[in-house]
Amino acid sequence: MRVRTIILLASLVAAAAPARAAGRRTPPPADESSITPDMVKQAFRGVSRAAVTFPGGRVIAVEIADTPARVTYGYMYRTEVRDDEGMIFVFPDADVHAFWMKNTLVPLDIIWLDDRFDVVYVQNATPPCKSDPCPSYGSLRKASYVLELRSGVARREGLKAGSRLGVTFPDGVGGGAR
Repeated sequence: MRVRTIILLASLVAAAAPARAAGRRTPPPADESSITPDMVKQAFRGVSRAAVTFPGGRVIAVEIADTPARVTYGYMYRTEVRDDEGMIFVFPDADVHAFWMKNTLVPLDIIWLDDRFDVVYVQNATPPCKSDPCPSYGSLRKASYVLELRSGVARREGLKAGSRLGVTFPDGVGGGAR
């Protein structure tokens, strides 16, 4: 009887899976080596943007990485990141978030931010990963957001631990304006 119950439950779960999955976004592949440039382009099609204001007053528009796929892909396969753009990663909980540069073709500044958008750590001029295994980079302090910028922008803007950024998200995205 117990085996039949398990088989029945497994059948019900399997039958319901396509219906549940249809309402959700497709998660990124478990194996990052299978990520393709087309997958990255598709994940960022129609992406929302936030406004980031640096301490000196300069404002840039940044893409919002707020889905599992976008958080996984980030700047993979991009051949250029301009001085006036970036990407902000939105996490559901403050935690220690490690980043790596697999399939990232350009050096980046990576800035970890707390829930008030205070800088907790800056990794300047993070180089692209040329071969596996790729090193991880991160703050030892918990962060709610991570901002990626073209290499050199963090230094030019004077970003360091304790700096405060202004970040304004569109309504309903990324935690609202702060």
